[in-house]
Amino acid sequence: MRLAALALAVAVVFTAVGARAEPFRIAVTGAKAACAPLGGDAAVGERAYYDLLSKRLARPVLKCGYAGVADAAAGLARGEADMAWLDPAAFAPVRAQTRAILTVRGARESNRIAVVVAVRAANTARDAVALKGLSIGFGGRSPAGLATPQTVLAERGLPPASYSAKIDVDGDQAIAELRAGRVDAVAVHAAAWQRVCRMVSPKVPNPCADLRIVLKARPRAAEALVVRRDIPDELRYRLIGLHMPMHLEAPAAFAFATLRAKDAAEFQPAEADALILATLK
Repeated sequence: MRLAALALAVAVVFTAVGARAEPFRIAVTGAKAACAPLGGDAAVGERAYYDLLSKRLARPVLKCGYAGVADAAAGLARGEADMAWLDPAAFAPVRAQTRAILTVRGARESNRIAVVVAVRAANTARDAVALKGLSIGFGGRSPAGLATPQTVLAERGLPPASYSAKIDVDGDQAIAELRAGRVDAVAVHAAAWQRVCRMVSPKVPNPCADLRIVLKARPRAAEALVVRRDIPDELRYRLIGLHMPMHLEAPAAFAFATLRAKDAAEFQPAEADALILATLK
C-alpha cells in the first residue's frame, strides 16, 4: 500500500513538472505562423518526431512557422523559437546568439572528421592556398581518405584542379611519402597524423619535428540543427542524446527529421561553429 502511494506521489510530481515545463519551440520554414501544437492533419513522420521530442523532453513541443531560413534564424536569435535547421548563410548573422548541435551524415559520407594538412618543416607555406600548383598526398580513396580532405582544401580556396594529387594506400603511407620528398604536402585525417606523430618515448618528444601543420580543420557543415546559446546545458544534451540513436529507435521520426538531407544515415553531434570555416588547435 505504501509502495503504491509512493509511486502515485512520484507520478504526480513528474506530471506537475511536465505541466510547468516551458514548451519547446521548433522553427520551420514555408509560411509564417504562430507557435502552436501540430494540427490533426500532420503527417505520420512529423507526428512521430514531435511526439518523441515531447516524451523525451517532458514538455509540449510547438511548431513555429517562418517564411524562410533567414527569418527562422532571426526568430531563434530573438528567443521566439528554441531550435531550427540553419545553413551557413543564415547562421552567420546569429552566430553570437546560437550554436549548432547536430548534423546529418549521409550513407556514403564519412564523419566530419578533423583533417591535417602538413608540409615539411623547411617549406615556407603558411596556409592551404600556398599549396596551389604543388603535389599533395592523400591516404586512400575512402571518403575519409580522399573526399573529406579534398572538401577541406576546396573550402579554403584549393579545389582539386589546382594541385597534383597522389593517392596512397593510407594516411601513414602518405606521410611517409611527404618525408621522402615525393609529395610537397599531405592532407590526411587526424587519426593517421596522430598514429604517426604521437609521442611514444620521452627521448623523442616530437616524432614529427621534421614536418609542420599548416591547417587542421573539419569540413564545414552544409546544414545543422541549431539552438539558442542560452538554453540549459541539460536540455541541449538531451536533444543530442535523443537524436543520435533516432535512426534505430524511431525510423519514422528520423525520416521526417532528415527530409532536408540526402541519403541520411544518422545524426551526429556537432561543434558550436560547425556552420563556419573554423580551424582547430
